Amino acid sequence: MASKEKEEEAQAIKNWNPRYKRNVMIYLCIYGILGAVTGITNDAALSYYKIVAPQLISSLNIFNAATAILMSLMIATVHKLGYRKILLILPPMTAIFMAMTCITKNELIIMFAYTISWTAIGVYDLMYPLMWTSYVPGKIRTKMFSTVMIVNLITQTICTFLGGKAIIWFFSMLQKVSYKEASVLSAQPELMHGNILANYTNSYRILLVITAAVTMLAFILALFIHDIPRDYRSEASENHKTAADKIAMYKKLLNKKTIMWIMYIAGIQLGARLVAVYVPIYLNNYLHIPRDITSTINTFVQAAMLIGYFFAPFLEKKMGAIVSVAAGTLTCVPVMLLLANGRHLRSGMFLFVIVGILLFLRTGLANATMPIQQEVQMVIVDKDLRPAFTGVVQIAYAVVGVIDGLFTGLYLFNTTDGYANAYYIAAVIYVIASVLLLINFAKKYNRILESSHEQEQAQEES
Repeated sequence: MASKEKEEEAQAIKNWNPRYKRNVMIYLCIYGILGAVTGITNDAALSYYKIVAPQLISSLNIFNAATAILMSLMIATVHKLGYRKILLILPPMTAIFMAMTCITKNELIIMFAYTISWTAIGVYDLMYPLMWTSYVPGKIRTKMFSTVMIVNLITQTICTFLGGKAIIWFFSMLQKVSYKEASVLSAQPELMHGNILANYTNSYRILLVITAAVTMLAFILALFIHDIPRDYRSEASENHKTAADKIAMYKKLLNKKTIMWIMYIAGIQLGARLVAVYVPIYLNNYLHIPRDITSTINTFVQAAMLIGYFFAPFLEKKMGAIVSVAAGTLTCVPVMLLLANGRHLRSGMFLFVIVGILLFLRTGLANATMPIQQEVQMVIVDKDLRPAFTGVVQIAYAVVGVIDGLFTGLYLFNTTDGYANAYYIAAVIYVIASVLLLINFAKKYNRILESSHEQEQAQEES
C-alpha cells in the first residue's frame, strides 16, 4: 500500500505542469522570507509596541480584527486581480507602514501603521491555500501544505532566535554595557526609565527597520510569478455577470457544512488569540524571564510547530482529517492548564526549561494538523468561491478579534495575572469547539480530503 502511494505521488510530480510547479517554488521562497519577517513581528515587535503603544497591546485583538476585515477585502480581489498582482502589492505595503511605526512616536499613527502592515503580512497566509489548490496535484497536496508551512517556520524560528539576541546586542551598544548586563536589564522593562528606556526602545526600532527592508525581497521574487485567469477562477465563472447570478453563486456559502466549519475555527481562534499572541509578554512581563531567554523559548516553541507539520500527512492518512484536527486541539488542554499556573513552577533555569517544554507541547499539538485544516477549508467549497469563503472566514476572525479585544482590553489584562488566566479560558473553549467539530463533521466528512483528491483525478482523466 505504501509503495503504491509513493508511485502515485512520483507520477503526480512527474506530470506536474511546469508553470504550476515554478509558481509554487517561487511562492515557497516568498513565504520563507515572510517567515523571517514574522519571526520578528510575532516576538520582538510585540514587546516594542508594549513600550511605545501600550493601548495597542492591551486591545491587540481589536486591531487584529481590523486587519482580518482588511484581509478579507484584499483576498476577495484575487478572483479579479490574480495572484501575481496581489503579491506585488504586499511587500511595499508591509515595509512602508512597518517603518512608520519606528519613525513616529504618535501612538495613534503607530496603531494605524500596525494595522496596515499586519494586514499585508496576514494576506500571505491566505494566498498559499488558494494557490496550492490551483497549482499542486491532489496526490501530493497535503505534503505540500506541510512543506510550505515548514519552510515558513524554519525561517521564522531562526529569526525569532536571532531577533531577541540582536535587540540585546543593539541595547548593549547603545547603553555601552556588556551583553550580560543588557540581558539582565531587559528582564524588567517596566522598571526602565530615561536614557535606559530610550536606548532599549531604539534597539527594537533598529531591528524593525531592518525587517522592513528585508520584506522587499518578496517583491523581487513576485515579479517572476506567471498566472493566468483560469488559475484563480473557472472558465464558467465568466458567465456570472449579473447581480442575480452572483447572489445565487454566493448563496452556496450558506450551508450547514460551511457554517459549522466557520463556527469551529472561530471558536479555536477565540481561545488561541487569548494566549498565542501574548506569549512574549506572558514570559517577559508575567514570569519576568529575560528578553533574550524569552526569544530562545519562542524559538524552541516555533520548532514545535515545525515538527508538528511533518506529522500532518501521516495523521490525515491514519485518523482522517476531522478526527486529526479535533484530537490535536483536545490534547492541548492539559498543557494549557499547567501554563495557567506558571508562577508555581519555581524560578530560574528550572522555570525556563519547564515553561519552554509546556509551550513546546501546546504549540506542537495545536499546529500538527494545521496543514490539514488549511486544505479542508479549501475543498469544502467550489473553486470560484474559495477567495470569497476565505474572506468570510476572515470576517469571522474579525468578530472573534473584537470579542477577544474588548474582553482582554477592558477586563482580562488589567493585571498581569490575566496573561495566566487566559490559559484557563482558552482550555474550556478548545474542549467545546472540538466536541462540536466531532459531532457535526466526523461521521460524514472525516475522509473529505481523500474524496476530493479522487474527484480531481477523475476530472483530469476525463
